[in-house]
Amino acid sequence: MSHSELNQLSQAEELFNQGNLEEALEILNDESHFEGLSLQQKSYFQFLKGLILFYLNKGEDLISLGETIYKEGQKCNDKLQSLDGLFFIITGLAIAGKFEEAFNFFKEIELVIKSISNGSKEIITQRKARLSVAIAFVGLHGGKVDLVEKSLEWILDSQEKFDKSFEIVWANLIMASYLLRVKSKFDLCREHIKKALSLAKEIKFNHFWIAMCQLYFGGYYTFIGEMDKSLKYNIKALELFKKIKSSFNIAILLNNMGNLYGEMGEYELALEHLEESINLLEQIPQGFFSIEGTIESLITLTVEHGDNERAQKYFHRLEEIYNQKRNDRIEFGYKFAKAVILKTSSRIRDKAKAEELFKEIVETKTIFFDLIIKAHIHLCDILLTEYRIENNIEVLNELNYYISRLLDIAEKQHSYLVFCETFILRAKVALINFNMKTARRYLTQAQKIAESYGIKRLAIKISYEHDELLRQIKKWENLKESEASLSERWKLAGLNEQMEYMVRKRMIGVPEASEENPVTILIITEGGTQLFSHSFIEEKEFESYLFSGFLTTIDYFMKEMFSEGLDRFIFGNYTLLMKSVAPFFICYIFKGDSYYAHQKINYFVDHIQKEDDIWQNLLKSFQINQSIHLKDIPLLESLITETFITKNVALNEF
Repeated sequence: MSHSELNQLSQAEELFNQGNLEEALEILNDESHFEGLSLQQKSYFQFLKGLILFYLNKGEDLISLGETIYKEGQKCNDKLQSLDGLFFIITGLAIAGKFEEAFNFFKEIELVIKSISNGSKEIITQRKARLSVAIAFVGLHGGKVDLVEKSLEWILDSQEKFDKSFEIVWANLIMASYLLRVKSKFDLCREHIKKALSLAKEIKFNHFWIAMCQLYFGGYYTFIGEMDKSLKYNIKALELFKKIKSSFNIAILLNNMGNLYGEMGEYELALEHLEESINLLEQIPQGFFSIEGTIESLITLTVEHGDNERAQKYFHRLEEIYNQKRNDRIEFGYKFAKAVILKTSSRIRDKAKAEELFKEIVETKTIFFDLIIKAHIHLCDILLTEYRIENNIEVLNELNYYISRLLDIAEKQHSYLVFCETFILRAKVALINFNMKTARRYLTQAQKIAESYGIKRLAIKISYEHDELLRQIKKWENLKESEASLSERWKLAGLNEQMEYMVRKRMIGVPEASEENPVTILIITEGGTQLFSHSFIEEKEFESYLFSGFLTTIDYFMKEMFSEGLDRFIFGNYTLLMKSVAPFFICYIFKGDSYYAHQKINYFVDHIQKEDDIWQNLLKSFQINQSIHLKDIPLLESLITETFITKNVALNEF
């Protein structure tokens, strides 16, 4: 081949590395440039072309290229080239949403790998890793999530031994998505995205992967309810994908941002981004992300905003697609959108039809659990409105039935934002029926879940709700005594606001939470004997009669309330927060909000168990029934100072 042709291909490589994907692809699409190349040279530039098609989401073109490479490999008995072809075929099929066809190639991949008899161990391992990552990708998006860990574990466990490459970046991102959506291991998910970004910055042709890492960070923050942070990462990713002209990913990001703006109450911005996403999706082939979901988002958004004319326009658009395609996903989305529109009608028969459709949806066996969850929320909203009007026990029972179902499906689908918000709803429904302890138990459960999964905004909200309920307990007792009307109870419980938040999926508002003022920390045995006490204030500020009252309260709290799943109690201006760590109860008494106090007592409980010297001394004192003083355990004094006085504990702030 001539030097000019090789220069052209080298120029394509340079353009690719600079992020000019379409210009590079234009050169590589000219088959004449490949004439006269050695097999090794041709394979290399074909591979670059395949990567560009992958990054531009051109699934069908990628399948075609993969088939060509595979056939050429078979013809000249080059197993490595055949594997490259298979890699592009299954990746292209996944991008095109043809997962079953992709699964059918897995056996062929296995056979080709087993038949390799020559080639360096390093190159063969690299090909195996590449195909394992692609298989994990197909499994994750094609519904066979068990393939993710099976395919990636050996790569990620020894990733330091591999050269820095796109395969390792991709492996970390796939694992991050799996940990987020399947395992709900949010902290591990974030670590894998950080690792992927760090690696992406060091590899060639990295513009796509750096952008993809930003997109994944956006998804992570959406999942834990931090919509403002998610928006920042989505904006970064959008800028980067625009530079490389990756239309498919631009459309995804515009969709994501439209939904985020909708949750933030920015109607015009939400509308603008979702419509722009649709305009792009209409111009490109549909894969595993399709236009129908974005149209459904627009219908929901416009209905919630009262923009009925626009809602009808989008519904007719969805109806046209439904009449043309008629697959399960479109039919399901069409039915949901129709129910959402009917629900807002002023006519009773339309509302009844909406309820009927939502009930059909929740009884449907399907993999589209996002719509099942949304349908349950709308059903709860309809039944709650009916209960407010009729005050009928049968309606209340039906409402509680669907709340229980919503909790069940949200937990199974790892939708912990919905799960915790439903617990808050359940607590408020219990509250309007004067089941105060039950309401508090639900809030305690919800906060534990939110904190265990790192959903910080929600944990603050729940803690605030619980504090408010405790402050209003006397008011609720008076309402019960006076047999107050349902509407009066409804308003005090804030049921309308909670239901509206869930239906509209608003960004979690974080109430202002200030750090508490510590009063006393106590360690008490499960039998009620005080083992240790340390006061943070002057005795005159906390009169002895009040302290003895607290001890009586603690004894009651342990015997009567902790067994019911409650963790706090208000006594005058003070709050008592309790944690169980057998054979002890740790009690923290303070003034003020409980959220940061909750974090501090958790930290304290964790560290008295981790510090062997503290723990063994506590157990010894418990066994001989002897009180403990600070001078007896110097490390305990340091821990108390660090946790409650100097406040060196890392607090979850915003």
